[in-house]
Amino acid sequence: MAWQGGLQWRDFSLEDILIDTTRQPVATTPAHWSLLSALALLAACTLPPRRAGIDAVDALVAERVASGVVTPAGERDEAALRAQLDALRAGELTLARAVGLALLNNPRVRAEYAALGIARGDLIEASRPSNPRLGVLRERADGNRSTTQSVSRNFTEALLLGTRTRIGEAEYVRVQRLVADAVLRLASEVETAWFEAVGAVQIAQMRAAIAKAAGLSAELATRMHAAGNLARLPLLVEQGAASQAAIESRRAQAQARAARSRLLGLLGLGSAATVELPAWLAAPPALALDAAALATAARAQRLDLSALERERALRADALELARKWRWLGSLELGVERETAGGEVRVRGLEASIELPIFHQGQAAIARAQAELEAADARLTELAIAIEHEVMVAGDRTESLRQLAQDYRERLLPQREGIVDATQREYNYMLTGAFELLRARQEQYAAYQEYLETVRDYWIARGELRRAVGGRLPGDEAMPEATVGVEAVLPKSGESEK
Repeated sequence: MAWQGGLQWRDFSLEDILIDTTRQPVATTPAHWSLLSALALLAACTLPPRRAGIDAVDALVAERVASGVVTPAGERDEAALRAQLDALRAGELTLARAVGLALLNNPRVRAEYAALGIARGDLIEASRPSNPRLGVLRERADGNRSTTQSVSRNFTEALLLGTRTRIGEAEYVRVQRLVADAVLRLASEVETAWFEAVGAVQIAQMRAAIAKAAGLSAELATRMHAAGNLARLPLLVEQGAASQAAIESRRAQAQARAARSRLLGLLGLGSAATVELPAWLAAPPALALDAAALATAARAQRLDLSALERERALRADALELARKWRWLGSLELGVERETAGGEVRVRGLEASIELPIFHQGQAAIARAQAELEAADARLTELAIAIEHEVMVAGDRTESLRQLAQDYRERLLPQREGIVDATQREYNYMLTGAFELLRARQEQYAAYQEYLETVRDYWIARGELRRAVGGRLPGDEAMPEATVGVEAVLPKSGESEK
């Protein structure tokens, strides 16, 4: 007897398939090879291509990162990959280049993509029936030798194969979204580190300028005190201010080196690697963001929310499956043949079924119900958290944008005007050198605060982009540059006083 699908059976001899231990094996015919090839091809059709999962993740990432960012490499020729990495490192390391370099070179990306292989393996296992079981029993009685051969398989598993495959496919898609979300988190970390590194360099330059101005003031105070024109207390005040400014400058330089090191680590580069960072950050755009529109976009774009929604759907399917098949126990079907002295004595069909007397699927239903309730709770929690995350990040981004605008349009021009006016009064000997140096220090300090605000704005905007789960309005525009540090410092040959 042989299984042909469903519950239809037909008679046939097992001599062409089973090996009789009392005789030589029967030669395999071309028809058997055709049958085995067809079965192998049928099994291979259930195998999802490995590249398909990688391409799906790449597409999800490409939809949500800024234009021009290189998406992860997946499977790529090593020489071509190395050439692409070298091209990204050549020249100035823009934000897009930094993110692209990290997505191609950071080991974390390869680890995340490895999760696709695990999920693909689970899908293959779920979409294939288990192997049949072959049994052989040899007996000797009254000098006669008999052999019993049997083939059986679990028929319950075959009934559920389609459902298992569908659930496995849904789980594979869910894992793709989780992997893409992890890659986007790395891109967000790189963005933050890039702004911190570029901003730290500018701030260190301003701290050095402030320290230089304070040092000149202290040097002037020392000369005036030595000449008897300045008391000891004002001298100590100027010297203390110079020491404090030098300490802050040294601290800013250390922070710049640390920020650069963090960025290199996220790029997958060693501490000795060299990259050329831009000399300035872009000024915040004048465009204000719509909080309601961002919240709507987050619900549509967040991949972790999408993955959790798919998990909730899987839990619902599992509960429905447990209820639908609660009365179905283990069912095994098989065929058996007994031979003695080379002659077939018995052929027959064997079947065994589990009787649902003590267990009718109550445990599976209770477990599936609890898992569904937990998934519902996590989904609600994440949806609320996303709403607040977008609101807080949006409010912080808008506040910093307005602060940067106030610095750029009001405070910085005012400080520059004070320095110019004090310089004219000093030229006409209407004010002293200390007042001019102090005005210059206050101008530097205001510009440093502006640079910190610009840096914080772009970091907050990156956090908002991460909260939304995709691009923000204005991401494709080319922002105006901030005023460079060199524009504030005295020109070559120009005196500080």
